[in-house]
Amino acid sequence: MKNSLSVVVLVFVVLFTFNSCDKETEVIVIPSTINPTPVSELTKFFEDNLEDATQTININPSSTQTFTSNKGIVYSFESTTFTNSAGVAVSGNITIELIEALTKKEMMLINKPTFTHSGELLVSGGVVYLNATQNGQQLSINDNNPITVNIPTDNYIPMDFFDGSFDSQGGFGWDESEDDTVITNTAGNDTTEQGFSFSFDFEIDSIGWINCDYFYNSGDPLTQVEVILPDTFNGDNSAVFIYYDDINSVASLNDYDADGTFDLGANYSTPIGMDVSFVVISESNGSYFYTIVSTTIVQDHVQTIGSLTEVTEAELELILNAL
Repeated sequence: MKNSLSVVVLVFVVLFTFNSCDKETEVIVIPSTINPTPVSELTKFFEDNLEDATQTININPSSTQTFTSNKGIVYSFESTTFTNSAGVAVSGNITIELIEALTKKEMMLINKPTFTHSGELLVSGGVVYLNATQNGQQLSINDNNPITVNIPTDNYIPMDFFDGSFDSQGGFGWDESEDDTVITNTAGNDTTEQGFSFSFDFEIDSIGWINCDYFYNSGDPLTQVEVILPDTFNGDNSAVFIYYDDINSVASLNDYDADGTFDLGANYSTPIGMDVSFVVISESNGSYFYTIVSTTIVQDHVQTIGSLTEVTEAELELILNAL
């Protein structure tokens, strides 16, 4: 049974045609979380995280410009990059909305797990979502003059370009792009004072979720994982994550049964022998609950959670931010 935690809860669906480019009409989701059912207060918890992660930048795209986000990511665009519904380059002030998640903690809090739709574990170099509007009207990105992005990093690791989307059942996952690439730039950005010497460089040519990743392939055998919660906690009021200790990765156990048993899903598996923490976030009758259990993944892993600790929403935020 597909977990209702995969329901889209903060969704603005905008349908528009890229008249200035050769792409077909697309359905764009702006911005969106996956996870809790709308009947649970846990919904608001994830909505608030997404809102807190959103940066708003006002710019005038009348000329080629570059700006840097509060996470140090550099964006560059030309005067013809942003277009209206008629495919015409816009003038005047526009509003840029950014969502960036560079760490597994940030990805967990906005529930963007690092798994492909086909169930392969990814290691992330950074998640980016960028949207543009003018006077409340949705803008497009001219794919002939895309936005260039530089994510500063201190690791020289080859990365691939992945697009994020929801499947037919509302689950979020990533797909490797056939057309877009990520270049690990050894010149890096002008961030040497912050200790960065490289950057992951790529282009954004349409609105949507983007992830710089590589496939985690340790050669270790894979296994399914199951987490069993106490009776009062289930897919209607709980979110269950695998938080990997040694890689920048997080998984969401978004399949569940009515008895509170969560698993990765039929097509998903994770390497045996990895040190992880199971992070459980729940809400019941207006109160929040959590537990964090550290363990090592074994064959046919079953983790039974005996109890959860009640906390306030503010306390829960502090606990998760301390990870």
